[in-house]
Amino acid sequence: MKKILLLLPLLPFFTHTHNDHTITLESSVIKVADGSFINADKIEFMKKLRRVLLSIILGEQLPNGQRSGNGIQSLMVVEQELEQMPKTADVIAKQITLGEKLIQAKANFVIHSHEFMDSGRGAKNILIILIQEDCQKRNHPNSLLLEWAKTREGYETTMFEQRITTFQEYYHFCTDLANFLLDLIHSCPKAEAQFRDRVTKWSAAKQILPILIKKAHLKADEFNEIEFLKYLKEKYLDKIAIDEISPQTILPLLNEYLKHTHA
Repeated sequence: MKKILLLLPLLPFFTHTHNDHTITLESSVIKVADGSFINADKIEFMKKLRRVLLSIILGEQLPNGQRSGNGIQSLMVVEQELEQMPKTADVIAKQITLGEKLIQAKANFVIHSHEFMDSGRGAKNILIILIQEDCQKRNHPNSLLLEWAKTREGYETTMFEQRITTFQEYYHFCTDLANFLLDLIHSCPKAEAQFRDRVTKWSAAKQILPILIKKAHLKADEFNEIEFLKYLKEKYLDKIAIDEISPQTILPLLNEYLKHTHA
C-alpha cells in the first residue's frame, strides 16, 4: 500500500507518455517560430533529447520496447521510502549512497542539456513564454523548469545544481521538460512536416546506397554509410525533392563526399 501511495504522483506523467497526451501551445510567438527558428534540425534534436529524458526517468529501453526501470523514477521511490524509515545507521548509509547517485544522475543531465541550452541562445524570451504557457496548461505553474528557463544565460547549470537537491525534484524537472518538448513538437506542424520530409528522403537515400557503393567501386565494409548520410543531410537533403533522389543524383554527391573525407 505504501508503494502505491508513493507512486500516485507519477500517474499524470505515465498518462502523458504512454497515451501521447499533448497540449497545444497557442502563443503568438509559436506561429512565428514554427518552420523558421524551430525547423527540422530543432525537431530532430528535441526528439533526441526527449528520448534521453525518458531513459533518465524510466531507464534504458530494452529490445522488447519495455523500460529497464532503473531510472530516477525508481530512485525517487526509494528516496521517499528511506525518508519514512527510522534513521538507523543502515538507513543513513543508504541515503548517503543515494545522494552520491543523485550527483552522478545530475551530471548526466548537464551533459545532455548543453546542446538544448545552446540552441536557445538569443531566443530565451521566446523559450520562457512557451515554457510558461506549457507549465500553466499542465497545471505546474511553479515548475523548476520555468525557473531554470528564466535563469540568466550561462548560469542554468549552476541553478540546476543548486535547486535540484532530491530525486523527487529531479524527476519532476525532467518530466516537465519531456512534456514540454512533446507539446512544442506537437505545436509546430510546419517544422514537424519538414522533419518528416527529411526522414523520408533519408530512407530513400539509404535504400539506394548498395547501388551507389557498387557504382563507386567501394567495399561495403570499408564505407561508413551513416557518416555519408549525415553529410548528405547536413549539406543537401533539405534542398532535394523526394522524386529527385536517385543513383544519378546522389552518386556525384557520394564522390564529392569521398574526396572531402580523403582530402
